[in-house]
Amino acid sequence: MDLRIASYNILADAYVKPEWFPHTPADLLRPRSRDALLARRILALDADIVCLQEVEPDSFAALQEALAPRGYVGVMAQKQQGRPDGCAVFHRLDRSPGHRAYYFSDRLEDGRVSGHLALVVDFDVGGARLRVACTHLRWDRPDRPVEQHQGMQQATELINELLRKDPEALWIVCGDFNARPGEPLVQAFEATGLRDAYAGQHQPTCNANGEPKAIDFLFHSSALRAWPDRLPALDARTPLPSEQEPSDHLPISARLHR
Repeated sequence: MDLRIASYNILADAYVKPEWFPHTPADLLRPRSRDALLARRILALDADIVCLQEVEPDSFAALQEALAPRGYVGVMAQKQQGRPDGCAVFHRLDRSPGHRAYYFSDRLEDGRVSGHLALVVDFDVGGARLRVACTHLRWDRPDRPVEQHQGMQQATELINELLRKDPEALWIVCGDFNARPGEPLVQAFEATGLRDAYAGQHQPTCNANGEPKAIDFLFHSSALRAWPDRLPALDARTPLPSEQEPSDHLPISARLHR
């Protein structure tokens, strides 16, 4: 098995506030204005499997139209609780037995479930059973105790209800984790035996609030070896989104081989 995989938070239009992106041209912040740029950026990754977060239905439809001529098939699952976005996976592999949306049962402070999910897509790659989980774990205050942290609750549920219940599969778990290398949430995935494709090579993947940080991850089963792609240089003054990078995150990608 030899394939390329990418993960990319594409920034939902519903979450765009111009005051958050003072260095971005105003025309790039209009709804749907980034669709063509996002499609071009995704195609440039040349990945066999592309996992996307913060995908809105209209953006998903536009990406389907743009990526289909290049052999990609896409599936999407929207968050619950009235959230405007969700996760999507595009791929150009021949055999995908199916997919499912797994909704987390964690609850917000007011008692409502969060509505966040992991989109799990199954593949048959060279006779191997590959399962890819694309997720966007919820941000929570950094001073929140670990046992109460919403993202940590979601990560623990994903590990216990998906990964540990199917240990024979080859797993890839990727997305926007809203956590940094070395933090407890990231360590929880590493403790399962998954490997971080960017271990020892992390670069900033966003610069929210003028603070460059790595919060996007690509984990894989230990039976796979990873060669991660280097990212464009990013500092506190790098404009995101831009015409070259049409999201407030950079995509991450790697070649995986068994």
